[in-house]
Amino acid sequence: MIGARTRWAAVWGDPVDHSASPALHNAAFAALGIDAIFLAMQVPADRLADAVAGARALRPLGLSVTVPHKRAIAGLVDALAPPADRIGAVNCIEVRDDGGLIGHNTDAGGFADAVGDVRGARAVVLGAGGAARAVAAGLADAGAADVTVIARRPDRVDWTAARPWTAAELARLAPAADLWVDCTSAALSADRESAVPAPVPVDALAAHATVASLVYHRVPALLAAARARGLRTVDGRAMLLHQGARALRIWTGRQPPLDAMRAALDAALGPAGS
Repeated sequence: MIGARTRWAAVWGDPVDHSASPALHNAAFAALGIDAIFLAMQVPADRLADAVAGARALRPLGLSVTVPHKRAIAGLVDALAPPADRIGAVNCIEVRDDGGLIGHNTDAGGFADAVGDVRGARAVVLGAGGAARAVAAGLADAGAADVTVIARRPDRVDWTAARPWTAAELARLAPAADLWVDCTSAALSADRESAVPAPVPVDALAAHATVASLVYHRVPALLAAARARGLRTVDGRAMLLHQGARALRIWTGRQPPLDAMRAALDAALGPAGS
C-alpha cells in the first residue's frame, strides 16, 4: 500500500507510454519488499532540464532515461560513471542523498549479460547510433576479441572505424562471426525492415553463431530467419531485463530478483518469442 514513506522511481521519455519498465521494476520492488513505486513519466525535450531540477529537489529512489533523452541527459548530471563517460549516453541515474546525480549506462553491460560469455568472440554490430555504441562498448568491456560496426554511412561515424553496409561486406564477415547484433531502428517496424541496404546472409552464419536484436515487442525478420536455421537467438527483452537489473542494483544495492522481473515482462509483453 502506498503511504507517506513510499519512495518513487521513474522512467523519463517522450513518448513513454509503451515502456515495460514500470512492470519490470514494480515486480522487483514487490519481490524485495521495497516500499517504492515505479512510474512512467512523459518528459518533453524542452522540459528535461526542469525535470532534472525537480529530481534534485525531490530525490527519487532512482531514474531511468529512454529516447530521446539519453544523450542530452549526459550533459545535465553531475558526473558520468563508466561506461557512460565513454559512450556519452545515460539510461540510468543514481540519486545521491545530497541530491547529486550520477549518470550510468546499464544498456552496455545489460546487453553483455543478456548474450552471456563473449570472451574472445568476434562480433558484428549493425548500425552506428547510440544503441550500437552502447552494445559495442558492452561487448568490448566483456572481453570480445573483435567488434566490427556496419553502417549505412560509415564516413559519418565518429566513434569507431565503421565498415560499409553492402552485400559483399556482410557476406565476407558472416562465416567468421560468433555474434551478430541488429541495433538498427529499422527492426522496430516490419514495414521498414525491407529498406535495409542489404539483408544479413543468415545461411552463411556458422552453426554456433548467436543472432541478437534489441527489439522486444515483436520478432524481427532477422531473428525469425536465424531461429528457422536453428541458431541461438537473443531478443531485446533479455537486454531490457538485464539493464533494468543493473539499474536496480545501483539504486538499492540489492540483488535483482531476475525470475520475478522476467515473469513481469512476459506478463506485460506476452510470452517470449511471440
